[in-house]
This record gives sequence, structure tokens and C-alpha cells, in this order.
Amino acid sequence: MTTEYTAQDHATWTKLYARVMQFLPETSDKAVMEGIRKLGYPPDRLPDFEEINRILDQYTDWKLVPMHDMVEDNAFISMLAEKKYPCRDWLRSPAQFDADLDEYDMFHDVIGHTPLLIQEAYSDYLTGLGKMALENLSNPIVISYLKKVYWHTIQFGLIASGNTLKIYGAHMLSSPGETIYALSAGVPKYDFHIPYILDTPYTKGKYQERYFVINSYQQLKDNLVEIKKVIDKKL
Repeated sequence: MTTEYTAQDHATWTKLYARVMQFLPETSDKAVMEGIRKLGYPPDRLPDFEEINRILDQYTDWKLVPMHDMVEDNAFISMLAEKKYPCRDWLRSPAQFDADLDEYDMFHDVIGHTPLLIQEAYSDYLTGLGKMALENLSNPIVISYLKKVYWHTIQFGLIASGNTLKIYGAHMLSSPGETIYALSAGVPKYDFHIPYILDTPYTKGKYQERYFVINSYQQLKDNLVEIKKVIDKKL
């Protein structure tokens, strides 16, 4: 790793990892746990980006690109189209952990976004969204629609597993609080329906008002053409 990490950083990772592993085996989709297992995240130290990329290369040609700052929308879109995921190289502070404050940090990116990159259909869907956005960079309305699709699937998606619901959205994989909330009875959950997703705003900094459920990652990939059609129709 190029970034110098302290003993405190490794200790914070250890606490974060132990906390999520108390709920992920029961609440997350089996593909998430498969990804975590195959990528071999160490429970007692920060993982190495080069090692993650070496393992990812065995399954898909996606790569993590460590960055300190969040990239701007256009750069992020281009990276998705090129099968690169920007990953923060910094970790939340012990005070943030103690206050149970979620951060879009290295832990969020590694635990939330990376495990499913070994799944071909999921990674193809992510690439497809990036390419679609790249073709429409000059159209802010299209970009706003694609942001909603990304938000309600990649960040906050639920998946049906038998007769139960599981989480696969990156934000919830690293957020025990929202996972409990989203899976609770009474919280609105809807089948994956593109027109409704495009009409559903997303909210940052608080729990979502509704969540969308897919049946498989292949369903996401198969709907890329439909996403474009529905957006074109709305325009």
C-alpha cells in the first residue's frame, strides 16, 4: 500500500470488520459473503489494494483505484465505463466509529462495493450504467435519472432470497443501522420497476423512504436496455 497507515487505523478496521461480521452472514445476500470470502479480507488489519485487484482479476477485469478524495461525477462515470472503481484510501476516525457515524471511506468502499465485483452479471450492470452515463454527459436530466438507478440498486438495493429479503446495496453492507431499518416490517419495499425508480428521489444523510427488490443480479443486467428505453420515453 502506498498510503502509510497507523496502528490505530488497523485497530479501527478490526473493530469495524468485527461489527459488520456480526450481522452480514444473516442479513446479506450469499453472493456478498462469497465475495468477502474469496477476496480474503483480513479481520485484523487493513486490506491491500494490490492484493484485492490480483484476486478480482481472477473473476472479472474490474480494478479498485485508491484515491484520497471523492471524484467528481464525470470522472466517476468514466471510471465505471472503464471497469475501475474509485476507492477511498482513508479510514474513519475512532471518534466517528464510537459515535456510530457512517462514512464513505475505505471501509465503505471495500466492504460495500467490492465483494460483488466478482459477480459477472453485477459487474456488467455497473459497467453498463457507466457507459450509458458516459454517452449522456451533456444531458443533466439523463444523468439525474441514472443517479437514481445507481442509488436505489448499487447503494441501497435489496434482493429476494427464497422467502426472505437480503441486502446487497453497498451503503447497507457497511451500515448496521440502516440494514435493520430497511429489513423491518412496515418499511416500504417495491419490486424492481424502472419507471417507479426514476420517479423516486434519493436522500443523502438519512434512511431512504422506500427500497427496491431485485430477484437476481442478472435481472439488473437484463434491464440495461429497458432503463435506456424508459429514460428516452420520459425525455
